[in-house]
Order: sequence, then C-alpha cells, then structure tokens
Amino acid sequence: MQKNILIAITLLFSFYSLETATAKGLTAEAVLGDYRSDPLFGEAAAQKSIIIEVGDSRFAPQDIKVQANLNIRFVFTNSSYQTHLMVMANDLNEVLSDQVFIDAYLEHGTAQVNVPGGHSHGNSSSDDASPMVKLVDEHPAVFLKPGETKEVLVRFTDTQDVQLACVLDKHHKQGLKGVISPFNPE
Repeated sequence: MQKNILIAITLLFSFYSLETATAKGLTAEAVLGDYRSDPLFGEAAAQKSIIIEVGDSRFAPQDIKVQANLNIRFVFTNSSYQTHLMVMANDLNEVLSDQVFIDAYLEHGTAQVNVPGGHSHGNSSSDDASPMVKLVDEHPAVFLKPGETKEVLVRFTDTQDVQLACVLDKHHKQGLKGVISPFNPE
C-alpha cells in the first residue's frame, strides 16, 4: 500500500508543479483518498510545511520556529548556480567532520535514474530502506543541484535549537546557515 501511495504521488507531481497541481485540485487527498489513516504512510504525513529558498550565500528563512513533536515538511529550492548539501544537526561540527556522510550524499546526489516519460529521480527512491520521517540525530539532509527542489520530513522530539547549513565548500561560513527552534505549545 505504501509503495502504491508513493508511486501515485510521484506520478501526480511528475506531470504538474506543486502550485499547478494544487490549483487544479490535484492534492494527495483528491488522488489517494484518506491516506493519512494508512498505518505506514499516515505517520509520515506532514503536519506543517516550510519552504526554504536557497541562494548563493543565503537562504530564507534563516530563523525558523517549529512546534516540537510534529512532522514538518521542509521544501528546499536551489535558486543559485551552485550545488548545496543542506543538513540539519544539533552540532554542525559533527557533520562537517564526518566526510563519509558528506561523500555518501555527493555520490548519490550525482547519480540520476532516467525514467520513460522524461522525468528523473535524483538521490532518493521509494525503495530506500531509510525511514520517511527523519529525526535530528539522523542529520536530515538534501543534496541540491542548481534549479532543483527537494524535500525532507523531519520530526523534532525536543526543544533544543537545531543548526541548518550547507556543508559543502565552506558555504556555511559564507552565510548559508540558520537555526531551527522547536517549541512546545502552551
């Protein structure tokens, strides 16, 4: 069931941009019905979406407040001419010193699978064994080539500030860094 849902969403958005699909009423609910009640997919449904525009030396918004214990969908669009690896971590230095982690994203990010119909899939697949919703200690990340839009689902389980930065070519030192501040509702 989960794989069928992912295939339907992929097909839906391979023909339309998110804005066009939504304007035409082609939402996930319209196509899939009550997918949130599915025991596998329902837990991964985003409860809030945040759109992040990544430029050459900045991204916006840089200071983000999110409610803890919700699934947050981060949608990254790279509007620059550079490649970026946007990573979330409690300690950015931990990620910067983990060259194996960075190299894995670089290796998978340059691979591309072409599918009949002209669209392609970058470094993610519905067959990946990784969980759909990432926790901060898993260092949620997206590898973005110029012009690409990718997303990641993240759940913040506490209220500790989380660093968000590009870990390639010292971009974080040039201004591609920010803070995500989870909070508990009152």
